[in-house]
Amino acid sequence: FALPAASAFALPAASAFALPAASASPTVATAHRSQRHARRAEVASMGLFDALKGAFANEEFVADDRRVRVSHILIKGEGDLEKVVELMQELGQRVQREPDRLAPIFAELARRESQCSSASSGGDLGLFGPGKMVQEFDTALFPAEDAPQPGAILGPVVTDFGCHLILVTKREQNRDQVEEKLARND
Repeated sequence: FALPAASAFALPAASAFALPAASASPTVATAHRSQRHARRAEVASMGLFDALKGAFANEEFVADDRRVRVSHILIKGEGDLEKVVELMQELGQRVQREPDRLAPIFAELARRESQCSSASSGGDLGLFGPGKMVQEFDTALFPAEDAPQPGAILGPVVTDFGCHLILVTKREQNRDQVEEKLARND
């Protein structure tokens, strides 16, 4: 249990509460002192848990937290479906020869073939949850049962952007969201 830093409840600078000049009437000085005491009482009445209670009402924190990290290859235009099927075949052949190198082989194909800006990072789309990408991704990555596990290849997935080949690289469920949110410091 730790108290918040003193600066979290600091009063305004002393110059903001400077007493009026000696020529001012005693009534002005008394009024000023009353304002200063009222502010201190307000700060003192703020409970430690009052400052924290909003964190648990945050809509970002959900009981069933599901997130996935994926890489993808996007092919646009005519022949996009056929091209993704060709890439799936190439990926399958190469992974048969080198089974422990699925992710590096996929990243190499993404750099070479993907028409998405993520190609430069091997197609990595980062970690995200349901509702953050297009509906077709949600359908493929967050089914009600039997969610694809790391190492799963999904595709072809057709969206308005084109045709995708997806590699699941990580899956998280029900992590300590409060700790993670504080670690991100946003």
